[in-house]
Amino acid sequence: MAETQARLRSRWWYGWVWLVPLAAVAIVLWLGGRWLADRGPDITISFRNVEGLLPGQTKVQHRNVDLGTVESLQLSPDMSRVIVHARMKRAAVAHLTENTRFAIIAPRVGFGGISGLSTIVSGSYIEMFPGNPGAPKTDFIGLDEPPVLTPDARGRTYILTAPDLGSLTRGSAISYRGVAIGEVEDYVLLPGGKGVRIRAFVRSPHEDLVHPQTRFWNAGGVDLTVGAQGVRIRATSWQQLLSGGIAFDTPQQALAGAPSPDDAEFRLYDDRRAAQRAPLDAPLEYVADFAGSQRGLDPGTAVELQGEDVGEVTESHLTYDTEKHTLLTRAAFYVDPERVAIENLARSPGTDQKETVRRWIEKLVGDGLRAQVTSYSLLTGTKIVSLEMVENAPRARIERQGELSRLPSSAAADFGAVLQNLQAVLKNLDRATAGPQLGHALHSLDDTLTRLDQITRDVQPDIKMLIGSLRDTADAAQNTLNTVQGVMGNSAANGSDLPRLLRELTEAARSVRGLADYLDRHPEALLRGRKGEDQ
Repeated sequence: MAETQARLRSRWWYGWVWLVPLAAVAIVLWLGGRWLADRGPDITISFRNVEGLLPGQTKVQHRNVDLGTVESLQLSPDMSRVIVHARMKRAAVAHLTENTRFAIIAPRVGFGGISGLSTIVSGSYIEMFPGNPGAPKTDFIGLDEPPVLTPDARGRTYILTAPDLGSLTRGSAISYRGVAIGEVEDYVLLPGGKGVRIRAFVRSPHEDLVHPQTRFWNAGGVDLTVGAQGVRIRATSWQQLLSGGIAFDTPQQALAGAPSPDDAEFRLYDDRRAAQRAPLDAPLEYVADFAGSQRGLDPGTAVELQGEDVGEVTESHLTYDTEKHTLLTRAAFYVDPERVAIENLARSPGTDQKETVRRWIEKLVGDGLRAQVTSYSLLTGTKIVSLEMVENAPRARIERQGELSRLPSSAAADFGAVLQNLQAVLKNLDRATAGPQLGHALHSLDDTLTRLDQITRDVQPDIKMLIGSLRDTADAAQNTLNTVQGVMGNSAANGSDLPRLLRELTEAARSVRGLADYLDRHPEALLRGRKGEDQ
């Protein structure tokens, strides 16, 4: 039997089968290497609250680009904060410095509007805010609220001081002539709680609008002004109405100068009117003493020169006059020289506006200028300090009291003084009517009128008979005259006295009839006489 020999044939394609697992291994190695290459450090971020964060799902982002993932959450040892462990990508390593900030972005509803709406669907995330270059860092303290400005925002920050914050909040708009060009960045209390320090950011290129002469004021809410022209209401945008806002303005002539540097300090005024009234340079300061009650004379009260607004009161308090032994109200106020313009008064060459106005006021005081407190509005009781020229005023001059100058004052003949005079008259009338003399006089008058009424009732029947007799007499006289005139006929024209006699008799009969008619309407005339208007 012949031997069977197997013949092996090589199949070359079996070798390619091993390429599949080799390729898979290569892909895994490539992905692993890429993952290792992209894998960054593990960082920790401490937050007060981490509502909405989920380990393994919540992302760390910057400008909607993922830079890391939250891996775990744990409480701090004192259980006051939450420690977030996040694995960052290698691309973020260079930006993990001591100036980097982290904040949780979640839906927020406030007076300024609604933010973080995109997280309603995608969920909350941690926003990374890279800062300026600094030392590397992996442990961070997260912000309680997202910052108003991004670190790369261009512009300048200015410091505003105010007695209180009012309606302002973080993110409140800063506007120039109605256009929003910045935001309130942050605010803190001043040492001792004496006010508020506000960081206001103005975006580029609008920071060049801020100069040392710039005035900032609180533009939130509704500005209600009651003046001689009536009630004026000025409303801002609805955003500023809800979340507050700041507005500012710069004089046109100041725009040509150098703008204010970063962190320059300004005062934040209560409203637009207060900002506009603030003096640009050092004002003239005076004091004046006023007699009587001066309720309503408070700091901020306007000072007017013949109706022109030139300053305001800075302080008001009581003082005792040792010579007259009485209390006076002493008001300290300033006059802004830039708001005083008087024609036909001499201006010395080489003197500035402040010195010129100071000399003008000294001359006017010698001519009769006096400080008076007058009522500005009867509706609100607002008062003003009015500098008025008083006729026949005695000669006076400005007295120096330390650094202040005391202006002579006089009483104002305003509505308040008229009311005081009327009150004095009423008091005198009250004293006059409170005695027994008036009661006795009224009692005597009542008795006299009672007797007069009784006499009128007694003579009334006789008056009616008298009136009837007078009417009969008048009718008889008229008939007689008619008869005589008919008898005489044409012969009456030949005589000169008879026609005149007939006319007089006719007038006499008419007078008798008129008397009878009057007594019929006014029988009391027999006792009281005929009234002047009936004569």
